[in-house]
Amino acid sequence: MKNTLITRPRIWHRLCCTTALLGCLPLLWPRMLPRSWRADAPDIAGALVMGSFLLSLTLIIISSITMLLRLRNLRTLGQLLIWMMQWGITVGAFCVLAYFADVPDITRVPAIAAAHEQEEIEEAPALPADELTGPDALCIPIFPEGHAADVIYPLPNLKTLENEHSDILRAYIEASPRWSLYTGDSTFYTKPGHVVMQPPASGGIPGLVHVAFHRLVGGDRLPSGYSVVKPGDPMPATPAGSEQVPDLAVELHPGHYLLLAWRGTSHAETAHRALNAALAAVDSMVQPLAESPTQQTLRQLLVGKRELESEEPSLLLSEPPSQFGAYQAEAYINPGEPGTCILRIVDLTSNASLRLFSFPARFSENPRVQFRHDIPGSIPSNLRAASFGHESGLLPEKAPLFAICRGPSHQTFPVAFELRFVPSNAPNKDRLLIRRCFMVQSCEGSQQ
Repeated sequence: MKNTLITRPRIWHRLCCTTALLGCLPLLWPRMLPRSWRADAPDIAGALVMGSFLLSLTLIIISSITMLLRLRNLRTLGQLLIWMMQWGITVGAFCVLAYFADVPDITRVPAIAAAHEQEEIEEAPALPADELTGPDALCIPIFPEGHAADVIYPLPNLKTLENEHSDILRAYIEASPRWSLYTGDSTFYTKPGHVVMQPPASGGIPGLVHVAFHRLVGGDRLPSGYSVVKPGDPMPATPAGSEQVPDLAVELHPGHYLLLAWRGTSHAETAHRALNAALAAVDSMVQPLAESPTQQTLRQLLVGKRELESEEPSLLLSEPPSQFGAYQAEAYINPGEPGTCILRIVDLTSNASLRLFSFPARFSENPRVQFRHDIPGSIPSNLRAASFGHESGLLPEKAPLFAICRGPSHQTFPVAFELRFVPSNAPNKDRLLIRRCFMVQSCEGSQQ
């Protein structure tokens, strides 16, 4: 048994080093993989490298403790030195491979070289009030006209799913960046990352409806401050002495609620119609799932419509109401070839780079089709926290939002969003796809 792997831990360490080194190859040469695998390759390769190192580290710790207990101090020291040498050689081999791989630097800020690109740049900053259409969008327009003000909207689709397919409804809520963040927080409306539904601003802003799903776990009680109602019940009256209509907890099933908080005008009829419009909007979102409760429909609902028939690229930016300094963006582009998109946010006053994102581009040979890229949704998870300009603690980690910089809110400044494309086969020949200027504000990071 002396020659078995169990009694010769050095062989295990060599296997771990080899596995980690092989796991780095898709990162250094991404074009060695099929195109359909390249988007997920960084996550898988990173997990493989980390798993190999942790396994080797666990083995060396267990082996060293065992030998120390047997008073084999010199042998323990020798084993540790050999282990460090093995991983040192592995790191050295990776550095050599990385040198010859010539991986493009995603933090490089490409220069705008062509004169015609400068001529196409729009320098007039605009407020970030674009309407996003992807499944991650947190600001959703509603239209209260035509909705009742005296009874709760019946929610036919949600009731069908809750009563007959509660598992798939729960899977949708837990997998959706739009809904999954605050399923157990009754004060969601004070924090960034929740859904806000906005009526038309005719003659001023009448108000906003803040919406979230809420599930009670382990005998929890619904926090005070909500009027518990069921679909089809009469709309609760405003309590005496209060100017604000009550927040609603619409019961879908015992222990599962849809919370709605109206913040705006105290006019009861206006508020009630807006609340029912918000309920109807949520119910219509899950209608495809109620009509076809399958995993395929669930995936389609979470992905949304990725293609837009257009010959021109576009970049949309939204700041969800009441979530100051937090932003979402959608880029509709089709570079026509594989490569990486780089989004740079520049302060127009100082010309300093504030944020830099990179994500793989979707493309086709049809120039009349543009593909939706969600920001931050399309950015690989392992690159979000490592992106240039990122500061932890500004926003919840899983929120489909990004902040531009830290600072006091309500103080606006002009920035430019520059979206460039770096081809996979020519990393030094990047080109500008689109550039837009906006008036934005910093994020305090105290809304969580």
